[in-house]
Amino acid sequence: MSAKPLSDLDVYRRLTEAAEALDRMAEEAASLVGETASKTAAASVRGMANAVYQHALAVDAGGPH
Repeated sequence: MSAKPLSDLDVYRRLTEAAEALDRMAEEAASLVGETASKTAAASVRGMANAVYQHALAVDAGGPH
């Protein structure tokens, strides 16, 4: 049985949760390298979440799918 497809909102929520987890990881990092890597990854994932969110808003407004 295949899983239910994720809506754009579901993808946005999961990416946001992942970014928050990466931010928490940065706080726990033992080195500046680990902290910086985690913060950079969080920013990247947050950017992806924002892109999905913006796309969802455009579709809701009647824009391209």
